[in-house]
Amino acid sequence: LLMLRMQTFLLATSFSSPPSSRATVSSRLFGTRITSPTEPIEGMRPGTSGLRKKTNVWSDTPHYVENFIQSILNVALPAVTGTTNTEKKTMIVAGDGRYYNTPAIQTMIQILAGNDISEIWIPQYGIMSTPAVSAAIRRRVPDTCGKDGDGVAMGGIVLTASHNPGGPTEDFGIKYNEGLGQPAGEEFTEAVYKESLAITSYETISEYKEVDLSAPVGTQYAVTPTCTVTIIDPFEDYVNCLRECFDFDKLKRFSSDSKKGFRMLYDGMHGAGGPFARRVLVEEL
Repeated sequence: LLMLRMQTFLLATSFSSPPSSRATVSSRLFGTRITSPTEPIEGMRPGTSGLRKKTNVWSDTPHYVENFIQSILNVALPAVTGTTNTEKKTMIVAGDGRYYNTPAIQTMIQILAGNDISEIWIPQYGIMSTPAVSAAIRRRVPDTCGKDGDGVAMGGIVLTASHNPGGPTEDFGIKYNEGLGQPAGEEFTEAVYKESLAITSYETISEYKEVDLSAPVGTQYAVTPTCTVTIIDPFEDYVNCLRECFDFDKLKRFSSDSKKGFRMLYDGMHGAGGPFARRVLVEEL
């Protein structure tokens, strides 16, 4: 427990806001698309909160992450196949920073690239709260933040087990948010489960070189000739969304009024809330 609290503290203090100017660094990590054989794995029935298992199930079972992500894509991709808007083959991938977050993201990049997802948006360090992912799906347009309804992402893959503890012997999970930022409904999750029972192969890439998730915001990696990973600002869409919902100026006056003596205790409860609470409660308010 102490280790997890320390991890939350370190994330909240070292996960600083990205620089105001966007990076223009671009790296080519071209891999080759391949089809890899696999077999169905029992027990992959997700709920609206995703598929949660002990971390070692995800990390130690061969093809576990690959099978589940391919099953998600087998359901999600037909909805955008044939669209004239190529931006609709954009996917956000983000997690709450728990143990196994980074290795799972690196695996997902390969599966998404193998399935010809054209744009993969990943927050700096791969960390983003679930509400922030939802906001980015609804609002984000290429290179900047838009307004609600402007978002071009077809959905988002969220690596989280909510408030369950994380760690090598604790919980890890993956969920899918659809095009309006909402958790996948029962019809979608049941279709994913059926795919997981019938899967015989997954699409991936060979000769993959890992993406640096700590790279500056705006850094792009050409994973294949048709797939680019972009490191995005984790906070921008979420904070802009909150500003439209709440009067930050009034909240700031209230919280800074010494006569009111306002104090609060915040607990991220094993999620990604620490950095976002710091950004909103400390830097904004």
